Amino acid sequence: MSPEDEAKLGQKVLEMLQKKDSLVEDPEVINYVAQVGRRIIAHIGPHYFPFRFYVIKDPSLNAFALPGGYIFVNTGLLEEIDREDELAGVLAHELAHVQARHLAKRMQKLNRLSLATAAVTIVGLLLGGGQAGQAIAITSSALATTKALAYSRADEEEADRLGFEYLTAAGYDPKGFIEVFNKILRHRWLLSENTPSYLLTHPGTAERITYLESMIEYYKPKVTYKPDPFKLRRIQVRVKVLTHDAGDLVLRYQEELRKTPDDPMLHYGLALSMAKLRRYDEAVTEMLKVIRLLPKEDDFKLDLAEIYFEAAQYDKALDILSPYIKRYPYKEMAEFLLARCYQETKQYQKALNIFKELEKKFNEYPEFHYYFGQLYSSLGKSGLAHYQFAQYFRLKGDQKVALYHLRQAYKKLPPESPLRSKIAAKLAATKETNNGK
Repeated sequence: MSPEDEAKLGQKVLEMLQKKDSLVEDPEVINYVAQVGRRIIAHIGPHYFPFRFYVIKDPSLNAFALPGGYIFVNTGLLEEIDREDELAGVLAHELAHVQARHLAKRMQKLNRLSLATAAVTIVGLLLGGGQAGQAIAITSSALATTKALAYSRADEEEADRLGFEYLTAAGYDPKGFIEVFNKILRHRWLLSENTPSYLLTHPGTAERITYLESMIEYYKPKVTYKPDPFKLRRIQVRVKVLTHDAGDLVLRYQEELRKTPDDPMLHYGLALSMAKLRRYDEAVTEMLKVIRLLPKEDDFKLDLAEIYFEAAQYDKALDILSPYIKRYPYKEMAEFLLARCYQETKQYQKALNIFKELEKKFNEYPEFHYYFGQLYSSLGKSGLAHYQFAQYFRLKGDQKVALYHLRQAYKKLPPESPLRSKIAAKLAATKETNNGK
């Protein structure tokens, strides 16, 4: 496979997952995973592609790296880990697979396997624990291809060795990866032939635990980075509320709080669940309890601002966001929420300035483009509005509607707009692709 083919395969899989609404779109969750990944990437040396991180809404314990630098982690794995070192171990291992081009090399051996067939099989593999995945991966040919794409023991040993180097260079505790393996082994009774997961795509787990233990014993790496445990706990609760029924969670959290009334994370889960049910006053009450119990963890103040925003109490959200951003100017989610507050209070120019600053950073976030399109529409800039809506539908996997908005953007933008020529090139490329079919 050429690097171009690798990039096309990764993009094809991503588009299929987007179309199935299988990806978590919460920037806080994605940014957390990406931050852990970037800490490791800083120690891997030159690489073919820019790495991108995604979270899949699936309960199975799985993670997978695709050619082209696409790294996927399942919500099931995120919920199961106990500390950041475990996630770092998984990401280091997956990054090592990409660096060594293991999957690309295995696909080269399957000469007749088209990119489209490979993409369908991989999507089935990634969604193995859910109904969407089973619908794709249940066929015998897909299962056979899945097994052919599974890494060999030699692949795994090389990824373990490289991943160990990346992990320890980043200062993480490599024992975290062993702890993940042990969790996966404990869950092996959930597996079947039709629900591929980490054990099936990454063979030889038991032997590899011994191998990693011997490396730790031999090298005795120093653990120099100790993550804040509340950052992981916060993300795990957000994931749970995103992927579970809010009504059930409210009952569960309330029951648990009767036993341990001062557990801040139970109050946090209850607050987010209440907000999801639009019970905003109760959500605010619970979030204030979290802040009182954890006064040094400022991220929960951002969550309170988010609840105020959802409740249309924009002044209260702004009162929190302005000092928060001064203290944490790199917090992109806070800036986006501030822009949305300005947008909802019709302070359009202030909102526009922030949207423009965030455009590159939020390029993969569908809702950003949706609200950016609304903002341009409010300002009477229909060409730019259509362009942003095209990006939104592209990221949601609806290429037909995205194409419509691109054409409308081309028609409505002034002839001298540099964006117009960019759109023309995209439309021409789409036409060539369709003719090629």
